[in-house]
Amino acid sequence: MKRQLAKAVEIGVETVNYWIISYALSSMATIFSAEWIFVLFFASNVWLIGRYYDRTAAVLNSRKWAMLVCALAFAAFVLFVSRVGLVQGSVIPFANSQ
Repeated sequence: MKRQLAKAVEIGVETVNYWIISYALSSMATIFSAEWIFVLFFASNVWLIGRYYDRTAAVLNSRKWAMLVCALAFAAFVLFVSRVGLVQGSVIPFANSQ
């Protein structure tokens, strides 16, 4: 029972970590969508999804359950973003200080 609770807590922490970092990366990718640095934020987000899957598969010892957990976490993230939205902003160059 303690082992299952430890697994659930670890997956919960990884999921919250995934949501927070993915939200930040997605917001930055949206802000920099017209710049070349967009590729960096997009690639980091793809890497994060792969890392989350690997970590979940290692904890669960099952690729099938890990895929299900990742799909549910991604669906919850998309639902959150569709309700709340991403951070909006624009790139403003630094002014010359005199």
